Amino acid sequence: MVMEAPLSRSGSLKAAARAAAKLAALSAPTTPTVISPSPVASSALETITEIPWTRIDLDLYEVARGGYIVGYVEVVGAVFVALGGTRYDRAVEVSQHLTFHAAVDVLVRRGA
Repeated sequence: MVMEAPLSRSGSLKAAARAAAKLAALSAPTTPTVISPSPVASSALETITEIPWTRIDLDLYEVARGGYIVGYVEVVGAVFVALGGTRYDRAVEVSQHLTFHAAVDVLVRRGA
């Protein structure tokens, strides 16, 4: 059985852009009165996040932070193995997880 990571998640650029568009449409005034946007609305518009991983092979994902590769996640059966390093052939096993996103988070935090 091959386990794959989801193609999109709640932190994707598409989801953030859709949420920002909905928020902008809801906060747009219908009358000509001037209404200042709330801090929550402006912060939601500014916080667009990126998906930190890219699928390279059927069971291999590359994880990047700030445009730099910080590691790889390899799918081995029902386990996601987090490998730290910029090159796959030299990457070192950091940890093993039961969820894909936990393995990605470890690598993103490690690259900080």
